[in-house]
This record gives sequence, structure tokens and C-alpha cells, in this order.
Amino acid sequence: MAALARRAPPGLAAALGVVAVIVYFSFRAGGFFPGTVALVAVALGLTLALRAIFGPRPLAGLSLPYALGGGALGLLACWTLLSGAWSGAPARSIVEYDRVLLYLLGFVVFGAAGRSPDRLRWMVRAIAAAAFGVCLCALITRLLPDVWQIAPALVDDELRLSYPLTYWNALGLLAGIGVITCFALTSDEREARAGRVLAAAALPVLATTLLLTLSRGSLAATAAGLLALVVAARPRALLSGLLVAGPTVAVAVAAAYRADLLAATDATPAAATTPDHGVAIVVLLCVGLAAAARAALLRIDLRVGAPRPSPFALRRALAGLAVVGVVCLGMAFALGVPAGIERRYDAFVSGEPVNSADPRERLTRSGDNGRIVLWNMALDGFRESRLLGQGAGTFALTYDRQGAGGNSRVQDAHSVYAEVLGELGIVGLVLLLAALLLILGGFLARARGPDRVLGGALFGCGLAWAMSAGVDWMWEMPAVTFWLFAAGGLALAREARAEGGLTLVLPDAARRVARLVAAVGCLALVFVPARWYLSERPLRESERAFARGDCPRAVDRALDSTAVLGGRPQAYHLIGYCDISLGEPKLAVRALAAAVRNDPDKWATHYGLALTRAAAGLDPRPEARIARRLRPGEARSASLLRLFDTDDPSEWRRRALKAPLPL
Repeated sequence: MAALARRAPPGLAAALGVVAVIVYFSFRAGGFFPGTVALVAVALGLTLALRAIFGPRPLAGLSLPYALGGGALGLLACWTLLSGAWSGAPARSIVEYDRVLLYLLGFVVFGAAGRSPDRLRWMVRAIAAAAFGVCLCALITRLLPDVWQIAPALVDDELRLSYPLTYWNALGLLAGIGVITCFALTSDEREARAGRVLAAAALPVLATTLLLTLSRGSLAATAAGLLALVVAARPRALLSGLLVAGPTVAVAVAAAYRADLLAATDATPAAATTPDHGVAIVVLLCVGLAAAARAALLRIDLRVGAPRPSPFALRRALAGLAVVGVVCLGMAFALGVPAGIERRYDAFVSGEPVNSADPRERLTRSGDNGRIVLWNMALDGFRESRLLGQGAGTFALTYDRQGAGGNSRVQDAHSVYAEVLGELGIVGLVLLLAALLLILGGFLARARGPDRVLGGALFGCGLAWAMSAGVDWMWEMPAVTFWLFAAGGLALAREARAEGGLTLVLPDAARRVARLVAAVGCLALVFVPARWYLSERPLRESERAFARGDCPRAVDRALDSTAVLGGRPQAYHLIGYCDISLGEPKLAVRALAAAVRNDPDKWATHYGLALTRAAAGLDPRPEARIARRLRPGEARSASLLRLFDTDDPSEWRRRALKAPLPL
């Protein structure tokens, strides 16, 4: 085994780790839920601790940009956790802290061994392979549901492909990242021949998946990323890549676009689970044609891999590009393109409806789908506390407080920049932007030299992510975000063969102590996510027991959860509601009071406390009024005030049993 490890290409093990993390998150709802994030964070922390103890050079990748990027992420994690102190909702800050910590650990782990062209290449290959694998599974479930059938609950009711990430825009971004990396690999004359052929073959699958998500933002981000790749990297085998990718992708996408797959007007799970063997055959033929054509054009790559042109030739080429740009700009004005852009902008800010009878029409519409309202809510929260923000994870509370009604469960502002500004203030946004700009700068710095296509690919993907994260909740989906920080750590790390870096000349005993201290520090970092993960299973079991009416079991498991991590208000909700049914209203009041202490600005905790107080014969109206104030548009809070509009404690007890639970 040790001999195999020594013969393995540098970077292969790290690449397999990236693939495993992306695929795992993808099939766990994109990594949206806190328990999944906590588990992977703990695994990365253990990996880092083992490296600190047994690694030959634990700090081989340390460089100034790497330290600055890791420092910015580390400070962001600390600021996120600390924000629970002024928001009064520590459980919310822990969820957000675990996510930032996950990205920090990915940054540190994958850059710790240092950077090399081989490691960068395997990183790009890993991202491409993971994206292709997930998108292939997604496409099979839509084109061939008779081969791979998924539960109806996982089929989107708008016929938009979202499995396995469960969110179509996130799947669209992952497919777009796959398109960018595969196009880079197939256009890179330094990539292995088999790699260029396989990358070309993957493009029809990735592009078809991207189309079937009907994600306008992902399509635009992919186009911008491809343009950034071409401009930054200038692949020498670009002509071969275009000759193969252009026709095969166009045919596959056109077949999917014209098929009943998207034209159906009955947007139901049944319509989305009807096989379309015709499109599947076309895509498969395009895959085979792309592979054969790319293999046939490999000889062209040898000819274009000649020495680079002279500076005079470059200047002449740039002048020609400038002339072409001026001509295109003039044609755009003549055709009225600026006026069309203005109309699209007006439609976006005016909230033009996006959905229609034909799902394909959303691709030509530019409505904001309610995002501007959410962004303004986040900015309103920022104006209330510009320096500190409202506290990590509290946007949902801001949304409730500003008059949202119904049973909507909006949790995110659909823009990481607006959300961080509202939750963590100026300090949080500065730290986030510092980390992201350093990473994008590191990608761009790698887009030089003979392996510049690798850096260009990462820069194009990073730009696509940054655009998508500005209009959607990609930050909360590690399946499409983790790679950014893993690759960012690698891009900013010191070159593995470079001299210098941090070298500690210590006696053997002192070195062993230093390694042990570093390992303990790594384990201390994941203490919080480990507690969250250990509290997750009993809480989920408590919820299931409560749903089937087994209150003794629900209380026992909820208490087990609070014994591990006592700040989770959901456990106290379950305990309190069960105490009422078990004839212990005073214990119920105590449980819901604990929920209020841990999440004081959540309407549902005050609503629950009002119910338990009424069941105990105590005045529920003050808590009911607070619930109403925290979510003015909530119908259940308004009905609760009417229900308890009496001074008779016996009526409070009787009516408490009639009120709906806020679960």
C-alpha cells in the first residue's frame, strides 16, 4: 500500500478527496442542512490534525497570500460565531460558523502540501469529474426515469431538473462549472490525450443538464466564465475544442429544448418522470461523436503548440481585435442592443412574471422573481446595525419582521453579499470580500506560463460562482462552493519545490510537542461542529417520534439532544408541546421559555410560549402580541390573539388545545 501511495501522481489523493466531498454534498441536498456540513467539517479537522502529527512538512504550502486568505476566512468564522452574542440566537450563529469553518478547513487542507502544476491539474480534473458524475446521474433521472427512478417529492413541480441537489439553480451552476472545466481541459494542449477526449465527451451531458435546470443565472454565469477562461488563458488548442464542442453541444441542447421534456404544460411530477428515449439517444450520439472528433483532431493540437508569436505579432493581433470590437459595438448600437438591455433591466426591477405555461419561456424573461425585495430587506437590516449586523443566520427573522405573511420559509437573502452585510455588517463583508478577491487573484496569477489554462479554468469557474452567489444562495450550498475554497487554498499556496517558507529549527522533542499542540488546535476547531452533529440524530428521532404521537420517546430524545448541545430551540419546542399532552403544563412553560431565551426574535418561540402559558392558566396574550409583532403577516399569530381574547384562565386552558402548532 505504501509503495502504491509513493507511485501515485502528486495531487491524485487530494483530487479524490475533492470528488468525494462534492459528490457527498450533492446527494445530501447540496449540503444545505447543518448536520451534513458539521460532519464534513469534523472529517477535515481530523485530516488536518493527522497531517500536523505525521506530515513530513505540515506547513509546506505556507505563503503570504495563503496566510492572508486563511486569516480572512478564520476571522470571518470567529466573527460569525461571536455574532451570536449580540443577536441572542447562538444556535443560528453556530450553523453559519460551521459552514464558514468548512470552507476554511477546505482552504487549509488542500493548500497545506504546497502547489505544483500536477496538483493544479488534478484539482481541475477532480472538479470536472465530480460535476460530470453528478450531472450524469441527474440527467438519467430525467431522460430515463425507467432506469433510475426518484421519489416524487424530489421532482420539481415546474419540470426544472434539480435532483440530486434539490435546487435547480445550484445544479445549473454545478453543470456550468463542469462545462468550463471540461472545455478548458479539452482545449489544453498540455492535457493528456485521453483527458482531452474524455472532457470533450462530457460536454453534451453537462450542457444538456444545464439547459434542463432552466436556470437563467447559471447560463449567464457559465457564458461569463467561458469568456473569462478564453481571455485569461488563451488556450492553444482552442480551435480544436470549439470545432468539437460547438456542434455536439448545440445538437444535444437543441434536441432537449425542442422535446416534450420542456414543452409540457402540465408541470407535475408525473410529467417529469415520463421517459424521453429520443433525447437520451441524441445526447449519447453526441457524446460518442464528440469523443471521436476530438480524438481525430489531436494532431492539430501538435501544430498549434508551436512557439508563441513575437511581441510584434501580438500587438498586431490585439489591434485587429480592437478593430473587430469597435465594429461589433457599432453594429450593436445600430441593431438597438442598448435599448433592448434597458428594457430587460426595466423588466427585472419591475418584477416581470417569470413563469408561464411553456417553461422554456422563462429563459427569455428577465424578472427578478422577488429577489430585489429580499435584497432590500437585508440592506434594511444592515442600516439598523452597520458595523455589527443583525447576527449570523438572522435574515429569516428580518424577513419575518418586515411583514412577510403566510407559511413561507424564506431563510436566505438570495445574495451572499447582501446577506453578509445585513447579518455581519461591514466587518463581515470586508472579510468575505478579502477572502474571495484573494482566491480569484490567485486563480488569475496561475493563468500564466505553460499551465495557464488550469488557472484560467479556475478563474472562469470562480467568476461564475461569484456572479451566481450574488443573486442566489450558493453560499449555503457546499456542493457548488466547497471546491472554490479547496482550489483557492491550492492556488495561493507556496510552490511545493520552492525554497523558503516557514521552517522551524527545533530539537526533536520540541518539534513533537509543537506538532501535538497544532493537532490539538485542529481538533479544538471542530469541537463546535462535532457537538452539533452529535445532537442532530437524537433531535431528528425526537421529531419523528413527535410526528407519530409518541411523546415519551420524543421527550427522551430531545433531552438527549440538549445534553449534547443545549442551545437548539427546536428541542425545547418538542419537549414543551409533549409536556402539554402529558399533562405537565408548568414543565411545558419552562421548556418554551428556554426556547425563547435561545431564539428570542423568532415568532414561533413566542407563539409556542403563549400556548403553553395558556395551557398552564397563565396569561398568554403578552407572548401572543410579541409573536404578532415579530411576524405581522402571520395568520396564526393573529388568530391566536383572537382566540385568547378573554380574562378567564379556564378558557385559556380550554382554547389552548384548539390552536395550531407553529411547526
